[in-house]
Amino acid sequence: MAATEQQLDEWMAALARGDRDAFTPLFRELHPRALRFAAYRLPASQTEELAQQVLVAVFARASEFTPERAVLPWFYAVCLNEARRIQRTLTGSEEVPESLPSSERLADAMMEKQELQLALERAIATLDTRSAEAIAFLLGRGGRPEVPDVTLRKRISRAYARLRAAFDGEEP
Repeated sequence: MAATEQQLDEWMAALARGDRDAFTPLFRELHPRALRFAAYRLPASQTEELAQQVLVAVFARASEFTPERAVLPWFYAVCLNEARRIQRTLTGSEEVPESLPSSERLADAMMEKQELQLALERAIATLDTRSAEAIAFLLGRGGRPEVPDVTLRKRISRAYARLRAAFDGEEP
């Protein structure tokens, strides 16, 4: 049975505090996610390398993780950064070639998309009201705040920075 997001968050927080006992269960839960992420974005010959590099990066940067934050947004940001690094190595570009995914890869992608959507919702929930409204407007989920254009652009910029910080596991 898969661990809950709360359990993942607790293990990552423990690891960030130096508890090495959290390594094994966290690895067991994050490794399949890293493989799914890699399988959808890189050639099959690169999936294991990406998964390995992601987990090395996650555990190497564990002390940088903010324990009060959700681990999955931070984890997927690491996945994306590592995928881009590998893609640059392979092609000299960050563009991932388009290909038709198999039904298994599509199912994995749908599960990953759902997990990412939940992670996004959790990150948005950490924002202040004005920032959350600006992000909702950007996502087409809310009306335009009734403020001058300059103010709206500034709110969007600040909200985006706070959202990125939430995904990176940092304090905004």
